[in-house]
Amino acid sequence: MIGFRLVRILAALALAAPAVPLLAQPQEGANPAVWAGEPTTGVLTHRATGATFPAAYGIFKRSRIVALAPDGSDVAINYDAQDGETHTRLSIFLYHPRPVPEHGLKGALAAIAARSPQAFVWADGPFSIAAPGNSPVPLRAFKGTYKTGAGPSAVMDYLYLAELGGWAVKMRATITKVRDPSQEEAIDLIFRQLPWAAVLAANGECRGPACQTKGPAQFNSHMVESMLPAVLAKRIPFDIKAERNLPEVARTATPPLGEAVIRRSTKDPLVYFTEVKDLGAFRLVKLPANVAQMVDGSFGKISVEGPIYGVAIDSAGNLLMPRFFAGEPTPAQFGAVVRELVLHSTASPFVTVAETVAAMPDQ
Repeated sequence: MIGFRLVRILAALALAAPAVPLLAQPQEGANPAVWAGEPTTGVLTHRATGATFPAAYGIFKRSRIVALAPDGSDVAINYDAQDGETHTRLSIFLYHPRPVPEHGLKGALAAIAARSPQAFVWADGPFSIAAPGNSPVPLRAFKGTYKTGAGPSAVMDYLYLAELGGWAVKMRATITKVRDPSQEEAIDLIFRQLPWAAVLAANGECRGPACQTKGPAQFNSHMVESMLPAVLAKRIPFDIKAERNLPEVARTATPPLGEAVIRRSTKDPLVYFTEVKDLGAFRLVKLPANVAQMVDGSFGKISVEGPIYGVAIDSAGNLLMPRFFAGEPTPAQFGAVVRELVLHSTASPFVTVAETVAAMPDQ
């Protein structure tokens, strides 16, 4: 998530905090100063943006309307769905970003960690939204899937976040007793069908992280991380002596273990190589084309396209692959991942959301 974080920090610095404070207590119901329309069974229109929200998205019925700021600059709408034994609750938030934790990615994840302390990262990364009618480019939002438990009692938590600059759209969803990927696909579709054209028109120039659709995107995948290293360890021959003589292209600080030299290879599948004292070798390798199919599997679908690259750690003969990129990262981006993994022990297929939050920089 390094790429998302850098753009997010720069966008936050460019924004001035709105003068209207948040309410001490959420204001329940469709306040006429904030909403237009029929609150029980009709379409509601958010006055500040012109964004419309129906009484239902298929089986998802609108169940709660909340204003968190008196001028409508921070609102939320809940929808609930019952599909057999499976219950889904989703909350859609539309707001002017403020310097409060819950408005950023780290704070949103911290809320999931507080609610579901055993939840681990199943998958997270870019989530594409087709270009709305008034936008020349598509959006690249963030989507995270987090799992608690296993089998028919498993609970799946989801976070979607699109920061546009002037406005941000966040969606939280929890599915209990999930049984089929189509139940996740239903909430994917709702997020993609939100009134993006109206929100973008109110937003003005699109300058937030979701507007940055070019360049490599970092992602995580429990399935790929669990299955791929053992296969690659047998198929990719590494020659650490030769790699130590590759040309230097950058350096990265790895406190408290000093500085690591990043070297570049011109021979696939190796791209970058570095060593960190006492921890082992870190490599960026280009992965087989069919890896994208593993990411686009059943649950936790994100929007990644090849070529796919993995950050591999060879420590005492154990091969780990805890981070991935869609598109080739720069030496600086590779170095940032190495530094993060040195500072925080998150090189595991079972990293909790709480551990992920602890490893993220303050916003």
